[in-house]
Amino acid sequence: MDQTETRQPEFSRKYIGHYGLRTKNLADMVDWYGKFLDAKIQHDLGFGAFMTFDDDHHRIVIFTTDDTEDKVPNSAGVDHIGIGLPDFDALVENYERLKAVGILPTLPVNHGFTTSLYYADPDGNEIELTVDNFSTKAECQAWMQSEAMAAAMKPPTFGDVFDAEELVALVRRGASPAEIARIGQPA
Repeated sequence: MDQTETRQPEFSRKYIGHYGLRTKNLADMVDWYGKFLDAKIQHDLGFGAFMTFDDDHHRIVIFTTDDTEDKVPNSAGVDHIGIGLPDFDALVENYERLKAVGILPTLPVNHGFTTSLYYADPDGNEIELTVDNFSTKAECQAWMQSEAMAAAMKPPTFGDVFDAEELVALVRRGASPAEIARIGQPA
């Protein structure tokens, strides 16, 4: 490389490796994330736990300290963590798995480019399970730059709310991904 060239960072090789949560409710949070992510504890520190749901050493760390305070609702900071799933079948499988252990979504919403189920952990942090509504990332990116995106992104839901059981019914009857991707949208 010529010394006058500037090397640009290659973000396409980067990924979010894990996230950390501070809590006052350690046992409840570890239990909830164990169920929600189907995660196992890699190392229990007593005051925290490193957990994973795949072959990585950890994907989440949950901990407490003596000076931890309760989360202030609607405070500035990270609003939610989104976990991408490969398809609508996986979204429904996770919905049904979580429902069976009493964990229900707080908001099922079609954002236009994704279909998402939002959940609240015991501390009130939002975790989103999401599936792309288009078959390619390029189609999702094009939609995000469209007027349709601007029209869909209206607070507070930033999309069209739907019934999660309707999503289950569509997937179980073998509806096409394009049909499922329109869930909740006006006809």
